[in-house]
Amino acid sequence: MNILRYVFLVFHLFGFAAILGGIFYQLRGKDPVTGGYMVTSAVVQLVTGAGLVWTRLSLDLPVSHAKMGVKLGLDVLVAVFALVGMGSRAAWAFYAVATVTAAAVIVAVAWT
Repeated sequence: MNILRYVFLVFHLFGFAAILGGIFYQLRGKDPVTGGYMVTSAVVQLVTGAGLVWTRLSLDLPVSHAKMGVKLGLDVLVAVFALVGMGSRAAWAFYAVATVTAAAVIVAVAWT
Protein backbone atom coordinates (compact mmCIF):
# COMPACT_ATOMS: atom_id res chain seq x y z
CA MET A 1 0.00 0.00 0.00
CA ASN A 2 2.91 2.30 0.72
CA ILE A 3 4.19 1.86 -2.84
CA LEU A 4 0.75 2.82 -4.16
CA ARG A 5 0.88 5.98 -2.03
CA TYR A 6 4.16 6.96 -3.66
CA VAL A 7 2.74 6.22 -7.12
CA PHE A 8 -0.17 8.54 -6.38
CA LEU A 9 2.26 11.17 -5.07
CA VAL A 10 4.42 11.02 -8.20
CA PHE A 11 1.41 11.35 -10.52
CA HIS A 12 0.02 14.14 -8.34
CA LEU A 13 3.29 16.02 -8.83
CA PHE A 14 3.21 15.26 -12.57
CA GLY A 15 -0.26 16.82 -12.76
CA PHE A 16 0.95 19.93 -10.98
CA ALA A 17 4.02 20.14 -13.21
CA ALA A 18 1.85 19.89 -16.33
CA ILE A 19 -0.40 22.73 -15.17
CA LEU A 20 2.54 24.91 -14.14
CA GLY A 21 4.48 24.15 -17.31
CA GLY A 22 1.44 25.02 -19.40
CA ILE A 23 1.01 28.28 -17.53
CA PHE A 24 4.60 29.32 -18.15
CA TYR A 25 4.41 28.23 -21.79
CA GLN A 26 1.24 30.24 -22.37
CA LEU A 27 2.73 33.31 -20.68
CA ARG A 28 5.29 33.46 -23.50
CA GLY A 29 2.56 34.44 -25.97
CA LYS A 30 0.60 37.65 -25.93
CA ASP A 31 -2.83 36.02 -25.51
CA PRO A 32 -2.64 33.22 -22.89
CA VAL A 33 -5.50 30.70 -22.93
CA THR A 34 -6.26 27.45 -21.17
CA GLY A 35 -6.00 24.20 -23.06
CA GLY A 36 -7.09 20.63 -22.82
CA TYR A 37 -3.86 19.71 -21.06
CA MET A 38 -4.90 21.91 -18.13
CA VAL A 39 -8.24 20.15 -17.83
CA THR A 40 -6.56 16.75 -18.01
CA SER A 41 -3.96 17.79 -15.44
CA ALA A 42 -6.66 19.13 -13.13
CA VAL A 43 -8.50 15.79 -13.31
CA VAL A 44 -5.21 14.00 -12.59
CA GLN A 45 -4.80 16.26 -9.55
CA LEU A 46 -8.30 15.41 -8.30
CA VAL A 47 -7.98 11.65 -8.78
CA THR A 48 -4.48 11.30 -7.38
CA GLY A 49 -5.27 13.62 -4.47
CA ALA A 50 -8.20 11.40 -3.52
CA GLY A 51 -5.92 8.38 -3.91
CA LEU A 52 -3.34 9.94 -1.62
CA VAL A 53 -5.92 10.57 1.10
CA TRP A 54 -7.31 7.05 0.72
CA THR A 55 -3.87 5.41 1.01
CA ARG A 56 -2.95 7.54 4.01
CA LEU A 57 -6.16 6.53 5.75
CA SER A 58 -5.60 2.87 4.81
CA LEU A 59 -2.12 2.99 6.35
CA ASP A 60 -3.41 4.72 9.50
CA LEU A 61 -1.28 7.77 8.76
CA PRO A 62 -2.50 11.16 10.00
CA VAL A 63 -4.70 13.18 7.64
CA SER A 64 -5.75 16.79 8.17
CA HIS A 65 -9.33 16.70 6.95
CA ALA A 66 -9.59 20.50 6.98
CA LYS A 67 -6.51 20.82 4.77
CA MET A 68 -7.76 18.12 2.42
CA GLY A 69 -11.14 19.86 2.18
CA VAL A 70 -9.49 23.15 1.23
CA LYS A 71 -7.23 21.37 -1.28
CA LEU A 72 -10.20 19.56 -2.80
CA GLY A 73 -12.07 22.84 -3.17
CA LEU A 74 -9.08 24.51 -4.83
CA ASP A 75 -8.52 21.55 -7.16
CA VAL A 76 -12.17 21.59 -8.20
CA LEU A 77 -11.89 25.33 -8.90
CA VAL A 78 -8.83 24.73 -11.08
CA ALA A 79 -10.76 22.12 -13.06
CA VAL A 80 -13.82 24.37 -13.43
CA PHE A 81 -11.81 27.41 -14.50
CA ALA A 82 -9.82 25.28 -16.96
CA LEU A 83 -13.04 23.90 -18.47
CA VAL A 84 -14.61 27.35 -18.73
CA GLY A 85 -11.42 28.79 -20.22
CA MET A 86 -11.12 26.01 -22.75
CA GLY A 87 -14.65 26.67 -23.96
CA SER A 88 -14.58 30.46 -23.94
CA ARG A 89 -10.86 31.09 -24.62
CA ALA A 90 -11.08 33.93 -22.06
CA ALA A 91 -7.87 35.29 -20.59
CA TRP A 92 -9.43 35.73 -17.15
CA ALA A 93 -9.95 31.96 -16.89
CA PHE A 94 -6.27 31.36 -17.63
CA TYR A 95 -5.24 33.76 -14.88
CA ALA A 96 -7.79 32.19 -12.53
CA VAL A 97 -6.27 28.75 -13.15
CA ALA A 98 -2.80 30.15 -12.45
CA THR A 99 -3.89 31.92 -9.27
CA VAL A 100 -5.85 29.01 -7.82
CA THR A 101 -3.05 26.59 -8.69
CA ALA A 102 -0.60 28.81 -6.80
CA ALA A 103 -3.00 28.90 -3.84
CA ALA A 104 -3.27 25.09 -3.87
CA VAL A 105 0.50 24.76 -3.79
CA ILE A 106 0.77 27.20 -0.90
CA VAL A 107 -1.86 25.26 1.04
CA ALA A 108 -0.13 21.95 0.28
CA VAL A 109 3.29 23.15 1.36
CA ALA A 110 2.65 25.70 4.11
CA TRP A 111 -0.28 24.10 5.96
CA THR A 112 1.18 21.58 8.39
